[in-house]
Amino acid sequence: MANWNWLDSFIFFCESRIKNIIGKQKEDEPDVELMIQAETEHLRSENENLKRREIPLYLTEEGDKLFCPKCKAEIVGIAKYCSNCGHRVMQEMRSE
Repeated sequence: MANWNWLDSFIFFCESRIKNIIGKQKEDEPDVELMIQAETEHLRSENENLKRREIPLYLTEEGDKLFCPKCKAEIVGIAKYCSNCGHRVMQEMRSE
């Protein structure tokens, strides 16, 4: 470095500073896999808590169509949750 001109010395100085800054940023970033696992576990536990405390409502029937009692959206097929509002629903059991 003693035989370098001032421009080369300046470029070397800037490159070394940039490498140090980038290296420190990489050390500060959390592990992506750990973040994904933590968020997945949080969402799973939140979903289970919501399922436990939400009482399912019976679907309302108008003709041959079923509707969510909470938001009045039409339910197609067999469903445990309303696709519109997400509330737990269930169909009344009929004995024929």
